[in-house]
Amino acid sequence: MRVSDFMTTDYVDLPPGSTIRQVISAFSMKRLDICCITEDNKLVGIVHKYTVYKALLDNYALEDSISQLINREVITIYKEQHLLEARDIMIQGNVSQAVVLDNNNQVHGIMTKTDLITSNMAALQDMLNRMTSLIENLQDAVIFINKDLKITTLNKTFVTLFDLEKELLIGSKIETLVPSFKRWIVETFRTEKIHDAKRIDLQDFTVIASFIPIKELGNVSGVMIVLRDITSFENIADELETTNNIRKILDSALDLSYDGVVITDNNGDITMTNKGFNELFNFTNSKKILGRSIAEIAPQINSDQSLKYDRKIKGELIEIDQKKCIVAQMPIYQNGQKIGAILKIIFRQLETWKDILFHMDKLENQVNFYRDELMRISQVSNSFKHIITVNEQMDKLKKEASVAAKSPTNILITGESGTGKELIAKGIHEASGRKGEFVTINCGAIPAELLESEFFGYEEGAFTGAKRGGKKGKFEIANNGTLFLDEIADMPFALQVKLLRVIQEQEFERLGAIESTKVDVHILTATNKNIAALVEQEKFREDLYYRINVIHLKIPSLKERLDDIPLLCKHFIDKFNYKFGKNIIGVTPEVIQAFQKYHWPGNIRELENTLERAYHFTDSSWIKMDLISKKFTHSDRSTTNRMEKQNTNQADNIDRKNVIDNTDKEIILKALIQSEGNRTKAASILGISRTTLYNKINKYSITGEINFRG
Repeated sequence: MRVSDFMTTDYVDLPPGSTIRQVISAFSMKRLDICCITEDNKLVGIVHKYTVYKALLDNYALEDSISQLINREVITIYKEQHLLEARDIMIQGNVSQAVVLDNNNQVHGIMTKTDLITSNMAALQDMLNRMTSLIENLQDAVIFINKDLKITTLNKTFVTLFDLEKELLIGSKIETLVPSFKRWIVETFRTEKIHDAKRIDLQDFTVIASFIPIKELGNVSGVMIVLRDITSFENIADELETTNNIRKILDSALDLSYDGVVITDNNGDITMTNKGFNELFNFTNSKKILGRSIAEIAPQINSDQSLKYDRKIKGELIEIDQKKCIVAQMPIYQNGQKIGAILKIIFRQLETWKDILFHMDKLENQVNFYRDELMRISQVSNSFKHIITVNEQMDKLKKEASVAAKSPTNILITGESGTGKELIAKGIHEASGRKGEFVTINCGAIPAELLESEFFGYEEGAFTGAKRGGKKGKFEIANNGTLFLDEIADMPFALQVKLLRVIQEQEFERLGAIESTKVDVHILTATNKNIAALVEQEKFREDLYYRINVIHLKIPSLKERLDDIPLLCKHFIDKFNYKFGKNIIGVTPEVIQAFQKYHWPGNIRELENTLERAYHFTDSSWIKMDLISKKFTHSDRSTTNRMEKQNTNQADNIDRKNVIDNTDKEIILKALIQSEGNRTKAASILGISRTTLYNKINKYSITGEINFRG
């Protein structure tokens, strides 16, 4: 508390030339004992009323000046000082009043003995309130007992603990409520010492009680009892004891296991190992590896499968210190939350597995051969890995786009709506190695009157409502990068002239600017319209057409790449599984057949929308024909009718089987490429067992010698 909170601000303040009459009059009005004498609001001194009385007795006249009565040796304090400091200054100066100054040494008030008493009482009350609030809100139960062993005060925790009304407890004898307390209360009164941490069993719970003597004027007037309910703690202790016993049993069971076992937490840090694991990795002291990463201790094990991807791996062949081992992994869950993983390594007496391992090695060599072959024919820049295809036309397009990306030449991308023109454009940007951004603008989605400001930006004040400080246009944002102009055929004719100039000069002017801005932008354009026809109709500038059409990439429609449908279906199902958290394996062969007989006017976008609708409505692990729109059924029926009229039922069945087999084979090859030859990963991608994958590899004669990892 500060002096300013309790000082008297309505004080007597007179100049040095005042008379005794004026001082007496002021004393009478303010009922104070001192008068502050100030000049220019600076303290000169004080005049005490007893000094004035003495002057009158010494025959001073009422009109005499008080200048001779001024005491210039004044005890002063500052308004921001703490009350305790002010009290000490006044006691040391042996005064009952002090003048209070502000930070500029100007008089701000006076502090009297009465003010000090008031402040001390307020401080005492504040401390009492704090202590009461503290005791009331303690988590421990607190009661006060007087010499008659009656309860005088208690807090709400005590009321809650005993589940009684507070009014019924105040004044009641403690021995009627808790008879076992009486012994220690009497002992506390007798010894006047604290009796701490006494364990007392009550009817429904157990408490730890402390008995503390309360003294007044040196004598014990009561006892404060502090109680803590330890029932829950004892229950936890029992649970911990049970847990420790279980842990000992688990340790013994793991050590008796013939295989290597390691348990990790969610971060992949080792929490437990058995003797088999320590023996396999040559660790004599298991405590040295606890807390270390499984990836560091056993890098041969792909622990991400159980930790990062939450997958249960039944068995995978690896090699540790030139020993063939089989690893099984399983995530550990508690209350629905993954808390770690357990990994089991079989490495002893694998002779019994000899035939299986020999067969697996043979299949591994076969797959390796096809891996090299497929990698050789599919060497497309990683920048286009998001383009999912096994189609010859699309592979050729990706290669052309990869070559074109290395040149700053303008590129025109054409294709039907939904074929993925923007995906190709993004791939070109990534393959180009340009350091700037990939910026997209849809020429058909922005009003004509706003296109120019979107392209070139504007200066502050260029037009009403212009943003303060101006705004960068798309060309400026894409500097040192790529600008993708989608729906270029819909660009207003007037803006085509300005675009042509930017392409030619690599510079432009913001709206309202007087200077040109230089840029280095790789321009990609796209449309689903015939621009050559628009040129003939004079709806598109011929010179601009030749500028943007230096390299032309035409994307085939989905009906021209039906062999990609199985792969695209798998891609979209995986995408939906990741996004929506379901676990759909894929679509049935009947659905694939129906899709491959449809003409797809909406191309890949229509395929994705069709699959997403069916995905949400399926209640099994596969998307079946009953979830597909009738238009696909009609398409399939009309095709069948035409074939029946041509009397080619048998040929159709054979051809259909070939299509399914070829599609199945392509999917397997693509999965092996994606997994870099890892058979377990490939089987997981395909949603089939590893045995089924081996059978299909043999069925389609996928043989040879390559070096896939197991």
